Amino acid sequence: MLPEKIQERIKENFYNYLDACDIIRDIEGEIEAQKKQNADEIATSIVAIEKEEYKKEGVREYHAECIKQRGYEVSRLSPFITETVVVSGQELDRRSIIPYTSFNDPGSEDVKLFFDDVNIKWFIRVKNGLPKLVSRFWVEACLIVDAYASGACRALVVFMRGCQRPLIFWEGIITSADLRKQTQFHKKGLTVRNRDYYYESFIRALCMCSNVFFLTLPKHSGWNTTPDGRRVFVSAANMIPVLSDLFND
Repeated sequence: MLPEKIQERIKENFYNYLDACDIIRDIEGEIEAQKKQNADEIATSIVAIEKEEYKKEGVREYHAECIKQRGYEVSRLSPFITETVVVSGQELDRRSIIPYTSFNDPGSEDVKLFFDDVNIKWFIRVKNGLPKLVSRFWVEACLIVDAYASGACRALVVFMRGCQRPLIFWEGIITSADLRKQTQFHKKGLTVRNRDYYYESFIRALCMCSNVFFLTLPKHSGWNTTPDGRRVFVSAANMIPVLSDLFND
Protein backbone atom coordinates (compact mmCIF):
# COMPACT_ATOMS: atom_id res chain seq x y z
CA MET A 1 0.00 0.00 0.00
CA LEU A 2 1.28 3.45 -0.95
CA PRO A 3 2.19 5.94 1.73
CA GLU A 4 -0.56 8.37 2.67
CA LYS A 5 1.37 11.43 1.45
CA ILE A 6 1.77 9.91 -1.99
CA GLN A 7 -1.92 9.00 -2.11
CA GLU A 8 -2.80 12.62 -1.28
CA ARG A 9 -0.55 13.93 -4.03
CA ILE A 10 -2.08 11.54 -6.58
CA LYS A 11 -5.58 12.57 -5.54
CA GLU A 12 -4.67 16.31 -5.76
CA ASN A 13 -3.09 15.95 -9.20
CA PHE A 14 -6.08 13.91 -10.38
CA TYR A 15 -8.48 16.70 -9.47
CA ASN A 16 -6.11 19.27 -11.06
CA TYR A 17 -6.17 17.16 -14.21
CA LEU A 18 -9.97 17.16 -14.23
CA ASP A 19 -10.01 20.92 -13.75
CA ALA A 20 -7.51 21.33 -16.58
CA CYS A 21 -9.68 19.20 -18.85
CA ASP A 22 -12.71 21.33 -18.03
CA ILE A 23 -10.75 24.49 -18.79
CA ILE A 24 -9.52 23.06 -22.10
CA ARG A 25 -13.08 22.10 -23.07
CA ASP A 26 -14.27 25.62 -22.21
CA ILE A 27 -11.49 27.16 -24.29
CA GLU A 28 -12.25 24.87 -27.23
CA GLY A 29 -15.94 25.80 -26.94
CA GLU A 30 -15.09 29.50 -27.00
CA ILE A 31 -12.86 29.01 -30.03
CA GLU A 32 -15.58 27.14 -31.92
CA ALA A 33 -18.16 29.79 -31.02
CA GLN A 34 -15.81 32.55 -32.20
CA LYS A 35 -15.14 30.67 -35.45
CA LYS A 36 -18.87 30.36 -36.07
CA GLN A 37 -19.41 34.05 -35.32
CA ASN A 38 -16.57 35.03 -37.64
CA ALA A 39 -17.91 32.73 -40.35
CA ASP A 40 -21.39 34.21 -39.97
CA GLU A 41 -20.01 37.75 -40.18
CA ILE A 42 -17.97 36.92 -43.27
CA ALA A 43 -20.96 35.23 -44.91
CA THR A 44 -23.19 38.22 -44.11
CA SER A 45 -20.57 40.57 -45.56
CA ILE A 46 -20.24 38.49 -48.74
CA VAL A 47 -24.01 38.38 -49.20
CA ALA A 48 -24.23 42.16 -48.73
CA ILE A 49 -21.46 42.72 -51.31
CA GLU A 50 -23.10 40.33 -53.77
CA LYS A 51 -26.45 42.08 -53.34
CA GLU A 52 -24.81 45.47 -53.94
CA GLU A 53 -22.99 44.20 -57.04
CA TYR A 54 -26.19 42.59 -58.32
CA LYS A 55 -27.98 45.89 -57.84
CA LYS A 56 -25.22 47.78 -59.67
CA GLU A 57 -25.28 45.28 -62.52
CA GLY A 58 -29.04 45.77 -62.79
CA VAL A 59 -28.54 49.53 -63.05
CA ARG A 60 -25.89 49.05 -65.73
CA GLU A 61 -28.21 46.81 -67.73
CA TYR A 62 -30.96 49.42 -67.43
CA HIS A 63 -28.59 52.13 -68.70
CA ALA A 64 -27.52 49.91 -71.60
CA GLU A 65 -31.15 49.32 -72.55
CA CYS A 66 -31.86 53.06 -72.39
CA ILE A 67 -28.91 53.77 -74.68
CA LYS A 68 -30.05 51.07 -77.10
CA GLN A 69 -33.55 52.54 -77.20
CA ARG A 70 -32.18 56.06 -77.65
CA GLY A 71 -30.06 54.92 -80.56
CA TYR A 72 -33.11 53.34 -82.15
CA GLU A 73 -35.08 56.58 -81.77
CA VAL A 74 -32.36 58.86 -83.15
CA SER A 75 -31.50 56.60 -86.08
CA ARG A 76 -35.14 56.78 -87.20
CA LEU A 77 -35.51 60.54 -87.06
CA SER A 78 -34.89 60.72 -90.81
CA PRO A 79 -34.42 58.40 -93.80
CA PHE A 80 -31.25 60.40 -94.48
CA ILE A 81 -29.58 58.99 -91.36
CA THR A 82 -27.17 56.09 -91.97
CA GLU A 83 -24.38 54.28 -90.14
CA THR A 84 -21.87 54.96 -92.91
CA VAL A 85 -21.69 57.34 -95.85
CA VAL A 86 -19.79 57.33 -99.13
CA VAL A 87 -17.90 60.55 -99.95
CA SER A 88 -15.89 60.85 -103.17
CA GLY A 89 -15.86 57.08 -103.49
CA GLN A 90 -14.62 56.57 -99.91
CA GLU A 91 -16.81 54.96 -97.28
CA LEU A 92 -16.66 56.81 -94.00
CA ASP A 93 -17.69 55.35 -90.67
CA ARG A 94 -17.78 56.88 -87.19
CA ARG A 95 -14.03 56.41 -86.76
CA SER A 96 -13.46 58.81 -89.65
CA ILE A 97 -14.89 61.64 -87.51
CA ILE A 98 -15.04 60.38 -83.90
CA PRO A 99 -12.37 57.77 -83.29
CA TYR A 100 -12.32 55.36 -80.39
CA THR A 101 -9.51 56.93 -78.43
CA SER A 102 -7.03 55.66 -75.88
CA PHE A 103 -6.97 58.34 -73.22
CA ASN A 104 -4.23 60.08 -71.33
CA ASP A 105 -5.13 61.69 -68.03
CA PRO A 106 -4.83 65.46 -68.20
CA GLY A 107 -2.60 67.33 -65.80
CA SER A 108 -0.17 64.71 -64.54
CA GLU A 109 0.24 61.04 -63.75
CA ASP A 110 -1.07 61.73 -60.25
CA VAL A 111 -4.48 62.79 -61.60
CA LYS A 112 -6.99 60.19 -62.75
CA LEU A 113 -10.21 61.02 -64.56
CA PHE A 114 -12.75 58.21 -64.38
CA PHE A 115 -16.40 57.46 -65.11
CA ASP A 116 -18.90 56.09 -62.60
CA ASP A 117 -21.09 54.00 -64.92
CA VAL A 118 -23.71 53.39 -62.22
CA ASN A 119 -24.39 56.99 -61.16
CA ILE A 120 -23.36 58.47 -64.54
CA LYS A 121 -20.80 60.91 -63.19
CA TRP A 122 -17.23 61.85 -64.06
CA PHE A 123 -14.71 62.25 -61.24
CA ILE A 124 -11.09 63.18 -60.82
CA ARG A 125 -8.88 61.66 -58.16
CA VAL A 126 -5.62 63.34 -57.24
CA LYS A 127 -3.15 60.73 -55.99
CA ASN A 128 -5.02 58.79 -53.27
CA GLY A 129 -7.38 61.61 -52.34
CA LEU A 130 -11.16 61.58 -52.39
CA PRO A 131 -12.87 61.69 -55.82
CA LYS A 132 -14.12 65.11 -56.90
CA LEU A 133 -17.11 65.52 -59.20
CA VAL A 134 -16.30 67.00 -62.62
CA SER A 135 -19.42 66.53 -64.73
CA ARG A 136 -22.47 64.41 -65.47
CA PHE A 137 -21.87 64.00 -69.18
CA TRP A 138 -23.59 61.06 -70.81
CA VAL A 139 -23.81 61.22 -74.60
CA GLU A 140 -26.85 59.28 -75.76
CA ALA A 141 -26.34 59.75 -79.51
CA CYS A 142 -24.47 61.84 -82.05
CA LEU A 143 -25.26 62.86 -85.64
CA ILE A 144 -22.42 63.69 -88.01
CA VAL A 145 -24.03 66.17 -90.38
CA ASP A 146 -22.93 66.36 -94.03
CA ALA A 147 -19.53 64.70 -93.74
CA TYR A 148 -17.47 65.81 -96.74
CA ALA A 149 -14.12 64.18 -95.95
CA SER A 150 -12.42 62.11 -93.30
CA GLY A 151 -12.36 64.26 -90.17
CA ALA A 152 -14.52 66.98 -91.71
CA CYS A 153 -18.25 67.65 -91.55
CA ARG A 154 -20.75 70.47 -91.47
CA ALA A 155 -21.61 69.93 -87.83
CA LEU A 156 -21.80 67.49 -84.94
CA VAL A 157 -25.18 67.26 -83.22
CA VAL A 158 -24.83 65.67 -79.79
CA PHE A 159 -27.79 64.38 -77.81
CA MET A 160 -27.07 64.59 -74.10
CA ARG A 161 -28.85 63.06 -71.16
CA GLY A 162 -30.57 65.83 -69.22
CA CYS A 163 -30.42 68.37 -72.08
CA GLN A 164 -33.66 69.29 -73.80
CA ARG A 165 -31.85 70.51 -76.91
CA PRO A 166 -28.98 68.73 -78.61
CA LEU A 167 -25.60 70.42 -78.59
CA ILE A 168 -24.28 71.58 -81.94
CA PHE A 169 -20.65 72.04 -82.89
CA TRP A 170 -20.15 73.65 -86.27
CA GLU A 171 -17.50 72.16 -88.57
CA GLY A 172 -17.23 69.34 -86.04
CA ILE A 173 -14.93 71.46 -83.88
CA ILE A 174 -15.50 71.11 -80.14
CA THR A 175 -13.92 73.84 -78.06
CA SER A 176 -13.97 74.14 -74.30
CA ALA A 177 -15.57 77.60 -74.50
CA ASP A 178 -18.31 76.43 -76.87
CA LEU A 179 -19.02 73.44 -74.66
CA ARG A 180 -19.46 75.59 -71.57
CA LYS A 181 -21.79 77.95 -73.44
CA GLN A 182 -24.11 75.08 -74.34
CA THR A 183 -24.11 73.22 -71.03
CA GLN A 184 -25.35 74.22 -67.61
CA PHE A 185 -23.66 72.01 -65.08
CA HIS A 186 -20.57 73.75 -63.62
CA LYS A 187 -20.92 76.44 -66.23
CA LYS A 188 -19.75 79.06 -63.75
CA GLY A 189 -17.05 79.03 -61.12
CA LEU A 190 -14.75 76.48 -62.73
CA THR A 191 -11.04 76.97 -62.27
CA VAL A 192 -8.96 76.93 -65.42
CA ARG A 193 -7.58 73.52 -64.51
CA ASN A 194 -11.01 72.02 -63.83
CA ARG A 195 -12.28 73.38 -67.14
CA ASP A 196 -9.78 71.07 -68.80
CA TYR A 197 -11.22 68.10 -66.92
CA TYR A 198 -14.76 69.21 -67.75
CA TYR A 199 -13.88 69.38 -71.44
CA GLU A 200 -11.97 66.09 -71.34
CA SER A 201 -14.88 64.29 -69.68
CA PHE A 202 -17.16 65.42 -72.52
CA ILE A 203 -14.73 64.24 -75.21
CA ARG A 204 -14.47 60.86 -73.50
CA ALA A 205 -18.24 60.59 -73.14
CA LEU A 206 -18.59 61.31 -76.86
CA CYS A 207 -15.99 58.70 -77.81
CA MET A 208 -17.72 56.14 -75.56
CA CYS A 209 -21.08 56.67 -77.29
CA SER A 210 -22.18 53.74 -79.42
CA ASN A 211 -25.00 55.60 -81.20
CA VAL A 212 -23.09 57.62 -83.79
CA PHE A 213 -24.76 58.13 -87.16
CA PHE A 214 -24.38 60.19 -90.33
CA LEU A 215 -27.04 62.67 -91.42
CA THR A 216 -26.91 63.80 -95.03
CA LEU A 217 -29.23 66.76 -95.37
CA PRO A 218 -31.35 66.85 -98.54
CA LYS A 219 -30.29 69.55 -100.98
CA HIS A 220 -33.79 70.76 -101.81
CA SER A 221 -37.47 70.13 -101.21
CA GLY A 222 -39.21 67.55 -103.36
CA TRP A 223 -37.85 64.18 -104.38
CA ASN A 224 -34.38 63.30 -103.07
CA THR A 225 -32.25 60.19 -103.03
CA THR A 226 -31.15 58.97 -99.60
CA PRO A 227 -27.56 57.75 -99.04
CA ASP A 228 -28.77 54.15 -99.27
CA GLY A 229 -30.45 54.77 -102.64
CA ARG A 230 -34.11 55.30 -101.69
CA ARG A 231 -36.25 58.01 -103.28
CA VAL A 232 -37.92 60.17 -100.60
CA PHE A 233 -40.13 63.23 -100.92
CA VAL A 234 -38.88 66.05 -98.69
CA SER A 235 -40.95 68.93 -97.36
CA ALA A 236 -41.21 71.08 -94.25
CA ALA A 237 -43.67 68.52 -92.86
CA ASN A 238 -40.96 65.86 -92.43
CA MET A 239 -38.25 68.13 -91.06
CA ILE A 240 -36.59 66.67 -87.97
CA PRO A 241 -38.26 68.58 -85.09
CA VAL A 242 -35.19 68.84 -82.87
CA LEU A 243 -33.10 70.15 -85.77
CA SER A 244 -35.58 72.37 -87.58
CA ASP A 245 -34.29 75.56 -85.96
CA LEU A 246 -30.66 74.56 -86.50
CA PHE A 247 -30.88 73.65 -90.17
CA ASN A 248 -33.76 75.76 -91.39
CA ASP A 249 -32.20 76.44 -94.76
